[in-house]
Amino acid sequence: MTELPGVRHPIVLAPMGGAAGGALAAAVSGAGGLGLLGGGYGDREWLERELPIVAAGTDRPWGVGFLTWA
Repeated sequence: MTELPGVRHPIVLAPMGGAAGGALAAAVSGAGGLGLLGGGYGDREWLERELPIVAAGTDRPWGVGFLTWA
């Protein structure tokens, strides 16, 4: 759980669309967990706003979660 993604703690932020934004994902990653941005249905405007926030907020691993059936 920690070796593959390269995180210190076995904690993963649930990628809840609209709730798990860039700042929260960056904070979880910065604290040693795996921050996941809640991409939900792939709202382009939301992603364009939140992706730079998480990218600038941490140098640790992070990701984006999407609803695959959407």
